[in-house]
Amino acid sequence: MLVSWSAAAASLDLQMKGVGQSEFAVADMVDMFILFISPAGGDELQGIKRGIIEMADLVVVTKADGELLVPARKIQAEYTSALKLLRNQSKSWKPKVMRVSSKYGEGFTNLWEKMTEFHTTLVTTGELQLKRQRQQKVWMWNMIQERVTEYLCNHPAVRNQIPNLEEKVVRGDITPGLAADILLRTFSEKKQIL
Repeated sequence: MLVSWSAAAASLDLQMKGVGQSEFAVADMVDMFILFISPAGGDELQGIKRGIIEMADLVVVTKADGELLVPARKIQAEYTSALKLLRNQSKSWKPKVMRVSSKYGEGFTNLWEKMTEFHTTLVTTGELQLKRQRQQKVWMWNMIQERVTEYLCNHPAVRNQIPNLEEKVVRGDITPGLAADILLRTFSEKKQIL
């Protein structure tokens, strides 16, 4: 993504499938988070999606055609109502819910218009710059966590203890917190000796 920014790309699309931690990570990387929902998904407004819905700048109900048109309209109405109850991520943009149909090519012009409107709104208000600054800070701390974890795990005294402690945690002999404390203590003691 950084390559695209430096290359001044107009847009970059990231596609994720499923529900999990990866969506939260992606939300910290993109200007606009779009949640695509299928009317046949069977998980309308379940708690598992609540966090993801709160992050969405735009919700798009897909497959809004044929036998799924009525369910798509229903889900659009449900999500529109749900979004009114949630706190907006942006001070200048209220998330929208819309429908598209790939089969008939409907809704995509409107989708692009909403994406452009979102971008223009955030640029005009200065919110996009602030969002990117927050993202830079999040990325910095993510990199620190990754590198510290790698450094810790590659330390010889710690690396030798990891398999044994992991086994004890899995068996329930010790808690994950205690295992972490032991590894950190081992790391800090060995560092002081050096």
